[in-house]
Amino acid sequence: MGVRETSGVQVRLGSRESERERRERRRKGRRSGLVAAGVLVLAGLVTAGLVLTPGSGDKGETQAAPAAGERAPGGAVKPPPAGSPITVGTADGSRYRIAAVTSGISDGVVTTFQSTPPSGTAFPYIEYILSNPGGGKVLLDFPGDVFVRRALVTPAARGRCMPQAGVPEALCTPPTDSQVVRRLAGGALVAGEGGDKYLPPGASYLVRATVDVPVDRGVKRSDMALYVWKQLYMADRLARQAPFPKGQ
Repeated sequence: MGVRETSGVQVRLGSRESERERRERRRKGRRSGLVAAGVLVLAGLVTAGLVLTPGSGDKGETQAAPAAGERAPGGAVKPPPAGSPITVGTADGSRYRIAAVTSGISDGVVTTFQSTPPSGTAFPYIEYILSNPGGGKVLLDFPGDVFVRRALVTPAARGRCMPQAGVPEALCTPPTDSQVVRRLAGGALVAGEGGDKYLPPGASYLVRATVDVPVDRGVKRSDMALYVWKQLYMADRLARQAPFPKGQ
């Protein structure tokens, strides 16, 4: 390599071949450094267990997150199957929507029956959905009453089981105790004066209406029905039935 003076500045000159060799060595050095760095990163991922291959995990499956507006399985509250609803109202404009859900028998846990029920008897109940379809709150009340086949009521209690206009003669309605089972939709009950409670607009609750006199334990759903008959809701109209779901 020679030396050449140019305006008092020394400039080292080399052959073109030497310059190309230097550039090539630099490129090879950079590639070697990148390969080494990649090997180190890959080794670190494997050590940490972050490199996944198809089929890795408990069952080789992945689950998508719930979409916006959806709830994960098990988190949703779905209303139970119900029959065709009926809507009734009072003179002050309060409206209630009722839909029968199911029936069953109780051994008297929630009844007010004072005496020991005869052997072979039970206290049937009907569960129904009570909703407020209006735009304002309404007093929590229980328009639905259970009717049972009169012949199945114990003889000592038949005097407390009353027939009603618009209901088949074979059925009668005994004293009934109604209680809220759980909320299905809408807001919570609103507290009022004197211990009253109100259904907020759009709210739905599951209600259980339990007969308060002993009935033959063999009572079936076909021996029971849910009606609204009180003048408070029906005025001069006949009783209306809230049917059970079809096929159940």
